[in-house]
Amino acid sequence: MEYEIIYFPKEKWKVVDESYIQDIITFGPLCVEPEWQGCGVGELLLRETMNLAASKGYKGIVIFGEPDYYPRLGFKTCDNFNITTSDGKNFDAFMGIELAEDSMKGIKGKFYESEVFNNLPKDEVEEYNKKFPQLKKLRFPGQ
Repeated sequence: MEYEIIYFPKEKWKVVDESYIQDIITFGPLCVEPEWQGCGVGELLLRETMNLAASKGYKGIVIFGEPDYYPRLGFKTCDNFNITTSDGKNFDAFMGIELAEDSMKGIKGKFYESEVFNNLPKDEVEEYNKKFPQLKKLRFPGQ
């Protein structure tokens, strides 16, 4: 089975409040080849990622994810953590998880994605997307 991990080591995701900035991590999308779906591969990858992130000192993960999948792995909507999107919203697909008990207890504010995702050239994104099997594009809240 092949997989690809894309990592932006110099780019930051953060939760910003009037008094502080907290670096936080995100991921996505998490995808598993259809023939391996339902076998626990996605959960295994996610649990390993969470362990690695915790070992690096990260307090939590914030994602835009599938509301029917991630809650069974412990994710909760970000209103449980007093975190909103950069425009002050919360919705079912905007979720987070603590990487240790109460590790996000003091974190609150607005979630900002890394600057690398701002103003992406549409033609380059479409060219990159051509590398993958053709799937129906879906739009989720927050996109």
